[in-house]
Amino acid sequence: MQKVNKIRNIRIAGVAAVAVLLPCALFANAAFTAWLGARAAWLLLPSAFGVPFAFPRLGPAAVGQPPWHFATELLAVLVLAAVTAWWTHRALNRRPGAGSARFLLSVWAAVLLGLVAAGVLRAAAGALAAGVGPVALLGFALAGTLSGLLWGVCTGWVCAVPVAIVHRVTTGTEARATAGS
Repeated sequence: MQKVNKIRNIRIAGVAAVAVLLPCALFANAAFTAWLGARAAWLLLPSAFGVPFAFPRLGPAAVGQPPWHFATELLAVLVLAAVTAWWTHRALNRRPGAGSARFLLSVWAAVLLGLVAAGVLRAAAGALAAGVGPVALLGFALAGTLSGLLWGVCTGWVCAVPVAIVHRVTTGTEARATAGS
């Protein structure tokens, strides 16, 4: 039974990693970001100061962007997915009998931590490319942290809800299978 739980935990952590890739692909779509910018232009304001915008982009590089920018975005996507999967797996191992609400909050926290890590990476890469000093680099890293926190709080639930639903369905299936045997 314990082996089945380990396999289920790995699968759910994989679902969490895939769930964060979908917004990354959505924000890579130029039509979506143009639509969002037209309706909520205030969301773009921090980007004017070098703060990373939203989720890292999982898609083709924008025209005119340097190659390091595309590589940084892909690395940030990998960091986001890895941190989210790791934290979700950790939450499942620490509290295997957690309810749906608690698990939803754990996945939300996983997405938040992943966005913070990705935001720091993206902000630091932009600052290093600009050739700023160490104090400004720390300032950019702090701005990336705050940006990741805000985007994680506001949009992390979008990634957490499907993972919590999968957790609920698989937990319910296991409970019925155990009760039936």
